[in-house]
Amino acid sequence: MKDQPLPLLEDAVNLLRQAPLATFLCHWIGSLPFALFLLLYWNDATNPRTPNSTCALEALVLALLLVWMNCWRAVYAGRLQNQLSGAADTPWTGSRIWRLAAVQSFIGATKLPMMAIALLVMFPLAATVAFYRNTAVLSSRDDLDPRQILSRARELAGRQAAQSWTLLPVLTFLWLLVALNLAIFLGVLPQIVRILTGYESTFSRSRDYFVLNPLFAILVIAVSWIAFDPFVQAVYCVRCFRGESMETGEDLRAGLRLLRSPVLLMLLLLFMAVGVNSSAAVSPADLEHSVQQTIQAHEYDWRLPPPPVSAAKSPWLMRMVDRMIEGVRSATRAVGNAVERFLRWLFGDRFPQPQPGAPPSSGLNSTVSLLLLAVILVAAWLSWRKLRSPRVRRTVSATAGPEPVRLDAEDLTPDRLPEESWIELAERSLRENNLRLALRAFYLANLAWLGRRGFISIHPGKTNREYEAELRRRARAHAEARGLFTANIAAFERAWYGMYEVTGDDIVQFRGRVSEMKKMDEVKEAAA
Repeated sequence: MKDQPLPLLEDAVNLLRQAPLATFLCHWIGSLPFALFLLLYWNDATNPRTPNSTCALEALVLALLLVWMNCWRAVYAGRLQNQLSGAADTPWTGSRIWRLAAVQSFIGATKLPMMAIALLVMFPLAATVAFYRNTAVLSSRDDLDPRQILSRARELAGRQAAQSWTLLPVLTFLWLLVALNLAIFLGVLPQIVRILTGYESTFSRSRDYFVLNPLFAILVIAVSWIAFDPFVQAVYCVRCFRGESMETGEDLRAGLRLLRSPVLLMLLLLFMAVGVNSSAAVSPADLEHSVQQTIQAHEYDWRLPPPPVSAAKSPWLMRMVDRMIEGVRSATRAVGNAVERFLRWLFGDRFPQPQPGAPPSSGLNSTVSLLLLAVILVAAWLSWRKLRSPRVRRTVSATAGPEPVRLDAEDLTPDRLPEESWIELAERSLRENNLRLALRAFYLANLAWLGRRGFISIHPGKTNREYEAELRRRARAHAEARGLFTANIAAFERAWYGMYEVTGDDIVQFRGRVSEMKKMDEVKEAAA
């Protein structure tokens, strides 16, 4: 039971229920400025008109706010830790504040790259998350120096690895539920306001674009994180407190601190006196008679074992189902034992050993075995499908040719054909003297080249202005190329959406601008 996450989550909920409002304010004082400035920074960074100096200054402010947020989160975790242990809050001195800022500055600088590496490697992910959460709990203590804080946090993070891994999917699932509910609420809020009040706002008129805007997703993530992160930190506070209690007995000390109250001490002495008097007043024989009489009551009938049912009286269908279930259990145990032997052979001494005093187990948990078996079957099916797919593609290509592309279709996207195919279609339209379709094909070829080079990301829902803004953001070093692409967009929209008559000079100028863009890119690559 000690490795199960549910008791830990319940203790964290009880801890938050007993926490005063001042404790939550410590977390929100740090997280709200960081979240709001993050939204502002994202909005300015994605705006092509924002100068680079402004982005650099805002990035510096964002880094300082990250340190500010980590410091206040440590204060929040320290108050929860004091609430668990029953100790009084120690006053904050200048040296203690400076030590807290130094530790959290180091933690904030290393957390993002280390979490990215842990996500890629996956094996140290749970321990890495627990380490950074434990540093927030231990940073507010004045009896540990920075090196001891990091060493203690690392030691506590390595304990009960199974519990750490079980916590991650549970907390992720709960956070996704919070984020999903918040996204639905914010998405329908403008329409609800319009229905109830009749007020037509910009958000209600935008409809789907309001939800599909990247700023909406960042807003949902930021708000759900502000609402859910205090609970996550409380979970790791309880976990850290339990880990330290195994060595120091801090949980017993916390219980003894409660007895310092004179009222509780008097009540305890009164109950002890009543217990002594009552035990002296009742004889052992009367007590045994009362216990036996109470056990015979009907509310304790559940203690009696059910009457045995002979195998001959049970129906044949139930016997067959019992044999099938027993066969499945035997197969599951065999698979679990095989997987456990393989993991022990693969990892050797690093494979987790059973805890002392725990009941012996013959294999892995049946659920884990079934999941591993499902993963193996899915991997085998995907491999078989990958090996079979080239043969299927060759058969389909031999029986049916590629679907022809019509340049006058409204649903054309640049990723439908490579750049060379768009240029071939443009040349064919030039031979047919259809300059308008030729200009569109050259424009799609230009977008396909930019997408292949990684300057833009092709998406059917993007507009030309969004492609222009994305190119300005990703190709800051190619200022001339951005101007050429803007001129190509203007030429295409003037011809395709307007009444402008395309001439041969327009085609030549359009192709010339594309050629200049490619030459600039080749020069930049050669210089790099």
